[in-house]
Parts: sequence; C-alpha cells; structure tokens
Amino acid sequence: MNQSSDSEGRVAVGGNATLTNFGVADRLSNSNGTDTRLVVGGNLTYNNGQIFGGNAVVGGTVKTPVYFNCSPNCGVSSGKPIDFDAARQELNNLSDYLGGLASTNTTEYKWGGIYLQGNNSDLNVFTIDGSQFSNTSYLNLSGVGSNSTVVFNVLGNSVNIKNFGLNLNGVNKQNVLFNFVDATQVTTTGFSFQGSVLATNANFNFSNGNVEGTLIASSLSGSGEFHNTQFTGNLPNVPQPEPPTNQWHPPTEPPSATKVPEPGAVLGLFILGTLAGFFRRSRIVDTIQ
Repeated sequence: MNQSSDSEGRVAVGGNATLTNFGVADRLSNSNGTDTRLVVGGNLTYNNGQIFGGNAVVGGTVKTPVYFNCSPNCGVSSGKPIDFDAARQELNNLSDYLGGLASTNTTEYKWGGIYLQGNNSDLNVFTIDGSQFSNTSYLNLSGVGSNSTVVFNVLGNSVNIKNFGLNLNGVNKQNVLFNFVDATQVTTTGFSFQGSVLATNANFNFSNGNVEGTLIASSLSGSGEFHNTQFTGNLPNVPQPEPPTNQWHPPTEPPSATKVPEPGAVLGLFILGTLAGFFRRSRIVDTIQ
C-alpha cells in the first residue's frame, strides 16, 4: 500500500504500508487506546498524518515515527492480529461465487452510458463488461428497490474508470457491492464508488475520488478518500465443500514443519473499512471490527 489522503475508518494491510499525509479513523469515536485502528502485516512507513482515537499493530518494522491524537494512551505494538492468508482465501471464494451468479437483470450500453434495469427482489445481480467504462461516461441504475442488495460483477483483467458518473436512483449505497471478478489492475480517477469494492486480486490505483464503503484489494496506491460507510447488504452464503467421509488410514510419518513466512512474504491483501458485512460468521478479523 502506498497512499495519501485519509480513511475515515480502520485500515488493514497484509504487506508493507507507506502512508503520506494520511489520516486513519478520523471519523470514529475516540477509544483512548482501547481499540485498534491500523494493522500492518509487514513494514510501516508513515510520513506525516496521524492515527485517531486508537492503536496500531505492526508485524514488521516501524520505519518512521507514528503520531496519535490520543497519546500517551495510544501507541504501536508488535503482532499479527489478522490471519491475512485466511482472509484472502475467504474473500476470494466470495468474489468467485458472486461472479458466477447469473445476471438477474438487464444491462445495456447506449446513449454514452451503462443502463441497468433491475427489479424489487432482495438481490439484484448485474454483469458489466469492464471495457465499457472506457467507452461510456455514466452508469444509471433503475427499477431496484431501495433496500435491495445490489452486486455489480465487473468483468475484465484491466479496468479503467475516469471522470465517471453514477446514479443509483435511491438505492441504499450501504447495500451496493462492486465485485471486480477477474481484474488484476483497476485504475480510477475522479470517480465516487457509491458502495463497497471487492477486488481481491487487483492492484488498485485510486486518485481524486472516494469510496462510500469498504475497499478490499491486493494492493493500493493513489490519493483517494475513504468514507466510513459500512456494507450492510445481504449477500448469499458461499457453499461449503462437503466434509470427507471418515475412513481409517494406516499411520504415516508426521509431515515436516511448514515455514512461517516473514513479514515481507505476507500476502498483500489491503482492507479499508469494516469487514462485518463480509465475515458474518468468521473469527478472522474480530480485532478490527
């Protein structure tokens, strides 16, 4: 992660983080040192900016001073409170499953825009060709109930969104998810995501815009703003594989120990915002809910 600007909520980075003029959790109430606001699995370089109302936990090396608005009760400690490997696997499974859902509605590319016609069901799923963001200038959603959960499955390896307009027509942005199904690169400039973003395999370059929800990506760079809006939509449960039948096997030699990766080898999963809407039954990230 290499980012300037601010996040109104919490931030978690699986690898290294370089923050410049960046504020963390400035819209959360002051916990006076009882809550974690920033988790970094690797090394942390913090050039200006500060963490508001809580602590930081760093798995690697802290290379610069870190400033808090609640000193001396707030500070930096060493540890790895999040299982980023498990989080990435679970989020990948979720993205793949949502991406495989059949589109329940109509998507049209016309008049210079992307027109989506939905219905009043509890879940509306739309499939969008990611290349169309470069050929159009706005997205218009209609016919969807205000409390419906909306999933935009965006297809394409590389997606570029620039100075793009979005009209949800009354749909609650807390119920909206942009799922970049197979993207490895997402570049956005001057765009406001009215909802949360799931891009687990993408390098996300985000400038001069904002996210009204949680952003999850493989890596992040740029200068966008991140607002403290929690995802509250109702996503379908990802089917779990059937457990193997119990069968007796003769004893074997114990397996060799698995090497624990150093901080620099930690998966570079980047999480900005709360994960409560994505991990309803998981204990992976309780420390930052």
